[in-house]
Amino acid sequence: MEGCRNLARSLNIPQFAAELLCQRGIASLETAKSYLSPKLKNLPSPFLFKDMEKAIKLIVDAMKNQWPVVIYGDYDVDGICATALLVDFLILLELDVHWHVPNRLTDGYGMTSEALESIQTQVNTPALLITVDNGVSAVNEVLEARRAGFHVIITDHHEPPPELPEADALVNPKQKNCRFPFSELSGTGVVFFFVIAIRYTLITSGYWKKNTSPNLKKYLDLVALGTVADVMPLNSVNRILVRAGTEVLTERIRPGIWALCELIGLREGDVTTEDISFRLAPRINAAGRMGSPKTAAKLLMSRDVQSSLQAATVLEEKNKKRRKIEKSILPEAVAQCEVQDQEKCSALVTYKEGWHPGVLGIVASRLCDRFHLPVIALTDDPNQPGIIKGSGRSAGGINLFKAVDQCRAILKNFGGHQQAVGLSLNKDTLSEFIIAFNRHVGEQVKTISMYNKVVLIDKELQGNETDWHFFSILRQFEPFGEGNPEPVFLVKNKKLFRVSLVKGDHLRFCLRLNGQTFKGIGFGMGNRLTIAQERVDMAFTFKHTMYRGKKRIEIMAIELSLAT
Repeated sequence: MEGCRNLARSLNIPQFAAELLCQRGIASLETAKSYLSPKLKNLPSPFLFKDMEKAIKLIVDAMKNQWPVVIYGDYDVDGICATALLVDFLILLELDVHWHVPNRLTDGYGMTSEALESIQTQVNTPALLITVDNGVSAVNEVLEARRAGFHVIITDHHEPPPELPEADALVNPKQKNCRFPFSELSGTGVVFFFVIAIRYTLITSGYWKKNTSPNLKKYLDLVALGTVADVMPLNSVNRILVRAGTEVLTERIRPGIWALCELIGLREGDVTTEDISFRLAPRINAAGRMGSPKTAAKLLMSRDVQSSLQAATVLEEKNKKRRKIEKSILPEAVAQCEVQDQEKCSALVTYKEGWHPGVLGIVASRLCDRFHLPVIALTDDPNQPGIIKGSGRSAGGINLFKAVDQCRAILKNFGGHQQAVGLSLNKDTLSEFIIAFNRHVGEQVKTISMYNKVVLIDKELQGNETDWHFFSILRQFEPFGEGNPEPVFLVKNKKLFRVSLVKGDHLRFCLRLNGQTFKGIGFGMGNRLTIAQERVDMAFTFKHTMYRGKKRIEIMAIELSLAT
């Protein structure tokens, strides 16, 4: 406690803010300053990445020799953002740039021989092939590409397998002997550091002058999208990138972002990580989930308003279709998981023939939110009889990739990171996999004290803390997300007023604190209407919103019970 008081005095911040910092493990003056005021100038050098200098040399060679360049991306938000970023930047170098993002439903994940054959018909070799957000597992495909006359740069952030592809350069912060100090970048984050290194090299070589070279901050909207959508931890380097990236998103300079915000009613106010997670990313992802990720890539690469609005409209329609399919799958998936949860399983695995493979990741995410357990959702692979495939999402601090990796002998293919995985296996080994997967997750559970369903309270409010200074300090804790959760507050023995139901399922109310009235909502708490009429204890977070041009602060209830 004395340490918190010292921190509060040194930073000239309220005691509650110092306590919140200490609860997050931020106890020193230096780390607290970096946390509250993350600055781009504090980003590590991109040349700490293993093979970065090799990758830069290949870019320079491509410029000198006028090789065609092909960007090979992925179909999710992170892969699409990484593709758009690198394509946009390399065009500035007057290179002949091509790009490819696979169809989730027909091509599958990552580089394939069929895609390489198609690419060879579009470009002459020698050429430069650069993967973004994939490639670290493409051992055979990289060999094929090099034999076909491609120089290959892999940029990826997924866990490296035991055998690495023999690329000309492999840029991945998770590979052995990489000196970059932060390993949890998104695929777009890795590409951003690649671009920083290219820009620096071209300035030092005299190709560009520093004051006329591209301002790379304009790409941070894409980095923020990719990082938050891929559920990367929002601390350290990612905190710097996403704080600056949400500022760029808020400016809505990119035509595609402007069009998407315009279409979904996000025309004003700050764009937050919550907006990315629940409004922007699902629509960008919908294209890939429905099998046509190129629409989303074109949206983010678009340079004019009209084509951006057209692409955004298509994405909105695909997102509606995705929701409808997801809604049809979820009840049966929930029923399967309820049985497993009652059996006290450490993890949940749900499967049915005929489910749409494009929505399984988001179904797994919904199930995680509901059961607070790691979930893998599976269905039959329409292109490979006897094979089932799907996606997994983590919960409760479980390293999902580690648990799946320990089942590798049962699996055909898998990849991912701590929070999310994709995998495939023979259908007749499903039971074996479920047993093994539960065992390995269970082993992790024993060592993770945070693995529970209890709401963790950061601070109990007495009623007089919530002044303007309180909220201005609270904003400095943003961006919130994985690894940096929103502070949860508790009030006891409070009387709510203007209590009502919204759409039958959600609880609407008002709460007075320190002489100020806050509007509030409890999503999915419609069944607490009777309780809400009495004096209550409530755990909640504060939300900064914009309504008709005016900023306001609202409350989102997390838990509600009769006052004790």
